[in-house]
Amino acid sequence: MNRNDYPLPYIHPIKDWKEIPIQENKEELVSIQSMNTALLVVKPRYYAMGLPGAMSDCYVRREVALKLVEAARKLPDGYKLLIWDGWRPFSVQKLLYETYLNELKDEHPYWSEERLHEGARQFVSYPTVDEDAPPPHSTGGAVDLTILDENDEPLDMGTGFDEFSDRAWTRYFDEKKKNEGTLNEKEETYLQNRRLLVHVMTTSGFTNYSAEWWHFDYGNQWWAKQSDEPAAKYGLVNLEV
Repeated sequence: MNRNDYPLPYIHPIKDWKEIPIQENKEELVSIQSMNTALLVVKPRYYAMGLPGAMSDCYVRREVALKLVEAARKLPDGYKLLIWDGWRPFSVQKLLYETYLNELKDEHPYWSEERLHEGARQFVSYPTVDEDAPPPHSTGGAVDLTILDENDEPLDMGTGFDEFSDRAWTRYFDEKKKNEGTLNEKEETYLQNRRLLVHVMTTSGFTNYSAEWWHFDYGNQWWAKQSDEPAAKYGLVNLEV
């Protein structure tokens, strides 16, 4: 199937997700490395960066791990999913949020405190242990990932991981092509690669966070909101070691 056959869907910014009830199903967190499949390659980005508290493996709920394998099987022969992040300890979520908030303060010294937090929350969820509205990565139902080709090289998506810019919006190149009528060769490649990633993930049950081409959810409140599910099945969870 040509990637042009599955254009990216319109996904509106997620609002009112905190109002979605959580019916926690008590599913355990599992190590993605323990899935023991060549289809999933685990390289925790924050651990590689040396962030305090970051894990040397990626953990997600068991059903999420199985759905990642399902998604990877839909890739072209020799391709794999590269997993950067899954469940996050509170300390890592807090550090990521505060780091980005401080970057915004430096870039926009005249923004109000409210505007700064609004800008930060667009790309990094506010760190909280609120059981009624936990950050998606605190539930084990969120994953950050990309695709590796047959040479184990990441497909070029047009931005790096955690680039907080307009270009990181999943539909950025779809919208540019729609508005300008054409893309250059590199931009067309970015478009097709994003379409492939979204296709294999969403047809396996995940939803995409529209501001980040690399972020996908299953089972948590963000997923429930976008899927019109009456409740989430994953809430705040801690890793038992």
